[in-house]
Amino acid sequence: MRPYFLGKLGMTVEIVSGDPLQTQAQVLAFGYNAHSRSEVNPLQATLQYRYPAAFAAFGKQCRAGRIAPGTLWIWREAQPWLGFMIVRESSVGPTRLRFVQQIALTLARDYQLDGIRSVAIASLCTPDERAGVREILMQWLGKINLQVTLYE
Repeated sequence: MRPYFLGKLGMTVEIVSGDPLQTQAQVLAFGYNAHSRSEVNPLQATLQYRYPAAFAAFGKQCRAGRIAPGTLWIWREAQPWLGFMIVRESSVGPTRLRFVQQIALTLARDYQLDGIRSVAIASLCTPDERAGVREILMQWLGKINLQVTLYE
């Protein structure tokens, strides 16, 4: 575990390794795509198995055109809540930093309105993209009063 403290008003952003499914955070956020296509990822396969209704509802919203890249969509009928971070347009291809930034900005602005007290963010990208994603998340989420855990 490597905690980082950013600013006098911000909380500690903790970077950890391990299993995000073991989090005690209120929201477990993970990267997904705007077309609701399954991704080859053990975490998402497990979540799809445990919470099929969440993925079905998310897919319905995608097909209705209500989900766009750069959106954080939250399913509150799970423990922890599931946060679909739409960081890719399709199930293949890179994580887009502009989408990560848009989500981080929205979360930083609206977390209190959404009743979010803590969030664990599973790895959103490949190791090559990690530094840019981490910098964006630290920039926006390290300045607010929200407990954030980043899994790498």
